[in-house]
Amino acid sequence: MANKIEYTNINSNKIVASNSRYAESPIIYYGENKYLTFPIYKKQMANISRNDNYTVVTKGQEYRPDLVAMDFYGASIFWHKILETNKIMDIWDFKAGLSIRLPKNVY
Repeated sequence: MANKIEYTNINSNKIVASNSRYAESPIIYYGENKYLTFPIYKKQMANISRNDNYTVVTKGQEYRPDLVAMDFYGASIFWHKILETNKIMDIWDFKAGLSIRLPKNVY
């Protein structure tokens, strides 16, 4: 049986920052427990710059783009920007030894 989805009248702009990838998205109740969530993840275009930095994923950072984001940006919330910029679809592909681009502008 599929999980139940119920749309709400909750305004996402009161919950997330205006520059969030979820800004202006509908909010839904999902499943029997009515978890609040968003129906879709909106990818944003990577802001590629010649001033971007590069690094190699270490063994301690394997599968953890949030740790790279924390080290480089000082905030783990930008992990998705690293994946989008490097066209990585799954954190299981974020492996030690992988050379990645770190976008300078994450906003």
